[in-house]
Amino acid sequence: MNLPHQDAAPTIESAVKAIGGIVGPKHVLLDSASLGYYSADALGRWRGGAPDPQAPRVFAVARPGSTAQVAELVRLANREGLALVPFGGGTGVAGAITPMQGGVAVDMCRMNCIVSVDAKARTATAEAGVVLGDLNAALARDGLFVGHDPYSVPIATVGGTISTNGVGYRAAKYGSMGEQVLGLEVVLPTGDTIRTSAVPKTSAGPALRHLFIGAEGVFGIITQATLRVFREPEAREFRTFDFPTFEDGYNAMLEMFSIGLRPALVDLTEEPDESPGNPAPFKTWLYMVFEGYTEEVEAQVARAARVCAACHGADIGPNPSLEYWARRHDSAYRYKERFVDAPPEVCPESRGWPRTSAYPHVAIPASCVPEYRRRCQEIADRAGLQIREYALWTQPELFSVVLVDVGLEENGASGRLEETVDEVLSVAQDMGGSMEYVHGVGTRLNHLMGRELGDGMQALRDLKRALDPRGIMNPGKLGL
Repeated sequence: MNLPHQDAAPTIESAVKAIGGIVGPKHVLLDSASLGYYSADALGRWRGGAPDPQAPRVFAVARPGSTAQVAELVRLANREGLALVPFGGGTGVAGAITPMQGGVAVDMCRMNCIVSVDAKARTATAEAGVVLGDLNAALARDGLFVGHDPYSVPIATVGGTISTNGVGYRAAKYGSMGEQVLGLEVVLPTGDTIRTSAVPKTSAGPALRHLFIGAEGVFGIITQATLRVFREPEAREFRTFDFPTFEDGYNAMLEMFSIGLRPALVDLTEEPDESPGNPAPFKTWLYMVFEGYTEEVEAQVARAARVCAACHGADIGPNPSLEYWARRHDSAYRYKERFVDAPPEVCPESRGWPRTSAYPHVAIPASCVPEYRRRCQEIADRAGLQIREYALWTQPELFSVVLVDVGLEENGASGRLEETVDEVLSVAQDMGGSMEYVHGVGTRLNHLMGRELGDGMQALRDLKRALDPRGIMNPGKLGL
């Protein structure tokens, strides 16, 4: 959806002055390094489903300090036809914050207040700019934690993870970020503010919070959220199983989930075996972390061991899963040191480059996994690409694959990586699945939204037009 034509469009200078009048001049960033940093996430610069270093940049960054300032900023944008792009931690890998039409990045970092923690109700209310790691540190004083545990815990924010409905390492037990949202405060594209009831269940019409979960800011800016939080587990156990084939491990996962057995972390991965002297080129390991009350953990560990043994799995001890658990946030700390904590001038706009591999994450019916895996291998072979990993992460329906353009790695030649990724994703859609389950759509998958939703795209467009008639909220995202 393009911004409407303005007979008297504001100049950048007048817009910047007006924004400074709302958030304060010192909270408006205009230097080139900052504008570059806020115009891309960890994906780098993409547009139209392909890398594009010349993609538009924002012309200003605004840092509001309150919901009232966000509302006033949105009213200004609505009057003047300015595009707004909400910015959380900037750790996304799909381009949800890449501006499609320039405009203003709305950095929520100043809205970092933990409003309240209700230990008895097991809820926490926090502003959108609160970093998950900081929220966990505060909750720990009451023996609680956030169930959403992505790689980016040290950087990702409450608002950003809700807006992409992220999946983390403990999602098998606690669900996606969206599933942990009880209530939201949202500034709509008109500047009006709504607050939904913070309850786990309502029959008073549709639950409005779901309109903003995973919506990447196209329907409004999330300013505050009430989350379901969890008591720290009494016990935690680590187990790892080695399977002769991926299908054996898949069968074990199917059985566990069919009987309601839910490890907190479960990851079935087939990847190259680089251990010395191993004749097999690949290994298939099932990493599991069990946590909860003591009797629950003991029962789950025992039953999981029997299920895995029946599917030819060999128990190789806790250490591989323990190491997996210990390293799960390492890449975020490296990213934080290299980009987030560094001066803006050393943070290139193309921080996702070069791109020689892709990591599609699809959701498909569990019964389709073996056939889908076979189709992926055929597609990769035909394209001359390597597959270096297959994985089922958090549940049997969530399938991931690592595709590598070896030619691009070796000599910089242009490969068929993006075209092949689109084909892999399209096959998942054709099998009754979804092209993405963890990172959102952003600019990387925007071009496939029509194929994903089919006739539902028109309903989405109608919603966008009704809520955002001027098309100011993150325009161009979700195919809108």
